[in-house]
Amino acid sequence: MTPPTRSRADLLALLPEDRVGVVDQLEPINIGLSGAGVWAVHASRGEYILRIQSPELNESAFLQHLRVQRRAAEAGVAPEVVHVDEGARAVVSQRVSGMPMGAALGNPTQRERLFASIVDRLRTLHSLDATGIEASSPLAYARKAWEAARGRPGFPGWAASLAPTFDAIGKTLDADPRSVVSHNDVNPTNVMWDGTQTWLIDWDVAALGHPYYDLATLALFLRLEDGAALDLAALHDGAPLDEKSRASFRALRTLVGLLTGFTFLGLVDDLNVRPAKERSDAPTLTDVYAAMRARELDPQTAFGQASMGLALLAESIPA
Repeated sequence: MTPPTRSRADLLALLPEDRVGVVDQLEPINIGLSGAGVWAVHASRGEYILRIQSPELNESAFLQHLRVQRRAAEAGVAPEVVHVDEGARAVVSQRVSGMPMGAALGNPTQRERLFASIVDRLRTLHSLDATGIEASSPLAYARKAWEAARGRPGFPGWAASLAPTFDAIGKTLDADPRSVVSHNDVNPTNVMWDGTQTWLIDWDVAALGHPYYDLATLALFLRLEDGAALDLAALHDGAPLDEKSRASFRALRTLVGLLTGFTFLGLVDDLNVRPAKERSDAPTLTDVYAAMRARELDPQTAFGQASMGLALLAESIPA
């Protein structure tokens, strides 16, 4: 989903001088799959991020995401919201001086502090007032995306018979209906580290959800071992997980992989651009990350999106 082109004058109109100062530099940032337009802003009062939501997002969804983002900013989970133009669906926030979590984890001396911080920030987020926040339906979305994709030419046969998997996830989560304010896209690119604490950015899918959904997303994209991932959930809860909680976490980790995997495949017009007839033909997430670091794979291209989708599915579908 490509955001519409905007002139410099259009963008400056969304950056009031009394809030950000005089703007001297605007730089587009290509991140995410939501269709939002994102720009880095350098102005006389500081560094900011301008985000304009996709016109395909309905107004009530935008207002909900903004409501969560504002509450998260007030709690120190999200960067400060500096200015909002609701009519234009534009949000200006303070830019975090730091790096994405994935890059920061390359320094082993700060790994423990990083994980402690993100768990603390998620615990704070999950304790926010839920008034006026509606629930998301990731299981329904994932099933719908699978049903839309499985009949397409080039769809991998090893991902075609997932009805029992979806049913099992639903049964597990029905037995554990906890619901909190959630970010719902805590992949490492949406977690910034400033050297002291983590900050969550990109609130486009914020809604009520299970408290483990955010942690399961992080664990999946970081490829954490099961024990390490469950330890993060226990740290979040302040107590060891019982068997029901462990089952919920594992079900959600699978669900995140299915939802994101089929979302990526849904962006690709021709699935034969990156065939994977057998499960062993699919790349691993490690393969995809390495190719991205080497600039051999671009997640904005059809081949890159298909590769990421296949890797997420291969990581998540029960053997």
